[in-house]
Amino acid sequence: MIFDPQALLLIKFICLLASTAAVAWGLIAKPLQIATRASMRFSLANLFVFLGIILNSQRSEASSYLFWFCSDMAILFGFILLRWGTKALFRLSPSVKSDLILLAITASVMLSVPPNFSSERTLAVVFSACAALIFTMLTRDNYQAIKRDTGNRVAIAMVMPLVAMVGIFIIRIFIALLSPEESPMFIAMHTHEAIPVLWFYVFLTLLINIVMIGNAMTRLVSKIRMLAERDQLTGLWNRRAMHKFLNNIHQRWLRDNVPYSMILLDLDHFKEINDQYGHDAGDLALLTAARLFGSVLRENDALCRHGGEEFLVILPATDAPAARAVAEKLHQVLKDNSFIWQGVTIKIHASLGYATIYQGCQPDKLLIQADQAMYRAKSEGRDRICQAC
Repeated sequence: MIFDPQALLLIKFICLLASTAAVAWGLIAKPLQIATRASMRFSLANLFVFLGIILNSQRSEASSYLFWFCSDMAILFGFILLRWGTKALFRLSPSVKSDLILLAITASVMLSVPPNFSSERTLAVVFSACAALIFTMLTRDNYQAIKRDTGNRVAIAMVMPLVAMVGIFIIRIFIALLSPEESPMFIAMHTHEAIPVLWFYVFLTLLINIVMIGNAMTRLVSKIRMLAERDQLTGLWNRRAMHKFLNNIHQRWLRDNVPYSMILLDLDHFKEINDQYGHDAGDLALLTAARLFGSVLRENDALCRHGGEEFLVILPATDAPAARAVAEKLHQVLKDNSFIWQGVTIKIHASLGYATIYQGCQPDKLLIQADQAMYRAKSEGRDRICQAC
């Protein structure tokens, strides 16, 4: 096969980009240990694409499964590895079985035709159809994950290079089927006519790796944010996150006059659990309480560890009678359950104070009132509920 010099130079440049990206992701995975599983898959994805392009460049008039079939399958498997890396990065449900079935179907169709130039258009259609499907699923995975972490606009911007890949493969299918005279531009890589498309591939190789780096950074920032706003022991929101949530629902109260309430809980005799059974037992008591509280709250309620053995529950769109009902549920779920520590059954009880927002009250003041109600519950004998005055 005779290569146009400029086309050959661009192919070498694409190989250089893919191999460099493979090494870079490998360094991110191992020495730096950033998103190790995802980074390793991104590294292997670039490696397989690099291998596939090298094999593709060796095609000749002679039939060769290595340079035709194996070349296409290596590139397609590289694309699938991109998807697996994204799923590992964002902890999405795996799709190994369905992806391998797609790859197996594609392989069986490719093997049904001769591996040479006489089947070039057919192989191009099959390859492009599989690639378009993979990038469509990859686009969906990225969009859903990024939207969850950063919002709709950022998600749309981040997936545009993947959408472009889907578009180029669909165009490739239609040109191979409907316009054979234009096929050298979109199907063959060695001709002078393919140079504009090769430049496009250079651009997309760069851009897709940038998108994957952006995904890794998005996930890293999301993880840092989560660590900054979550209690390390229980996984509940911490005080920093609680104040942010409280300010948001207070603004809604000011704007729409939708009331909210809060419940402050303190585990009774928690120090005695620590002193008698040790701090590990105390940690288990906190974890048990957090799990039980979470089991009776609504999805839009916020459960926070307020400090030590204190928990704070913020109840959006909840007036005083409804807050009392929730407080009774929280109180009862503790009374109905216990935990076992080294063969000993330990009961947990709590004192609760609750308060509901009213005109002229600020969040800090409401929190103080809930705290005073909780301490009144303790002073009246513990294991009970008191409403703020």
